[in-house]
Amino acid sequence: MGTDAKQIALCIDYNSNYYRSIVGGVARFSNMNGWRFYTSRGIPQISLQDLKQWKGAGVIGRLSPELIADLKRRNIPAVNIKSDYLDLPVASVLMDNMAIGRLAAEFLLEKGLRRFAGTAFSIQGASGNLKLQGFIDTLAEHGYDCVVLQSQNDIENIASVLNVRKSETIGVFAAEDFLGRMVIEGCEDNGLRVPEDVAVVGVDNSPFICDMLTPTMTSVELAGDRVGYQAASLLDKLMRGGEAPDKPVMVAPERIVERLSTDIMHINDELVSRALRFIHGHASEPITVTEITSALFCNRRVLEKKFRTEVGRTLHEEIRRSRVQRACKLLRETDMLVEALAETCGYCSRERFNAAFRRETGKTPSAYRKEYRFVRPA
Repeated sequence: MGTDAKQIALCIDYNSNYYRSIVGGVARFSNMNGWRFYTSRGIPQISLQDLKQWKGAGVIGRLSPELIADLKRRNIPAVNIKSDYLDLPVASVLMDNMAIGRLAAEFLLEKGLRRFAGTAFSIQGASGNLKLQGFIDTLAEHGYDCVVLQSQNDIENIASVLNVRKSETIGVFAAEDFLGRMVIEGCEDNGLRVPEDVAVVGVDNSPFICDMLTPTMTSVELAGDRVGYQAASLLDKLMRGGEAPDKPVMVAPERIVERLSTDIMHINDELVSRALRFIHGHASEPITVTEITSALFCNRRVLEKKFRTEVGRTLHEEIRRSRVQRACKLLRETDMLVEALAETCGYCSRERFNAAFRRETGKTPSAYRKEYRFVRPA
């Protein structure tokens, strides 16, 4: 890197899974442009106070309209990446918070749910309310209401607040993963089952929360890498003398990563519900239908008939589906060899695993991993 490399300040909260992924997108752009980042304590970090004396080439961060105006007066281009403010700087690249709420609502509607709740009560700034509003508006378009959990007390008393009834699942949207964790813990304290009584969707797909809960939590995966790349691209344009866009750039969320907190169907039969829980809880084992019926102390023909009627799949098909879902997660999140992964998902050979995976997804495991890990250009 030459001594004339542009010095860029990053003002980002590194405790957030989302903002760490933004750094990855900024770095991806920077690698093609040779930027040098201002560093403090060994990481790309700079305080808002430091920015008042900053003399570098440009800034990307959680910036207020006032701070961007101050930087502009000193001829320092800046791009905001935080939607805390109603009066947003036009030089902003942001997650589309309304779209996050819409995606969560459509996901829960597709599950066949008809009762809903949402919460954003402890999120500072405008982002939480925008996510929740997108959720509420989408439900309203389909003719459904949404109960808003407005406080920690509401979550601690979730059973009475939501008036949970037997054989009716309520879909709850939490505008951040930590709120989703509070909802799941509140359900446990109230004797409610997740996902049978309450299905929970969070936002940010943080492994430190989603994968550490029991049950694991479904979450909206944000497109932090794309936000970072586009923010860096916009900053580069501004540093070259270009004009800011007429309005903030909005980036749609990536997808929903489904885990056990929404792994539900409307199952009226308790035996079938128990069979589903057994299958999903043993997805890493080579279980058989005989083992299921033995564990549940039930007649095989009775269970198979009830299961097919309630779920629309055979027990064999559900076992395969559960194993392949686990395999998809491992293919996305690990570098585990396919042979080892197949064994981890209950298959005795790679050939049988490949055949089951292709039948369920239409792809080979290797093709699925390559497709998922391909980073689309901004």
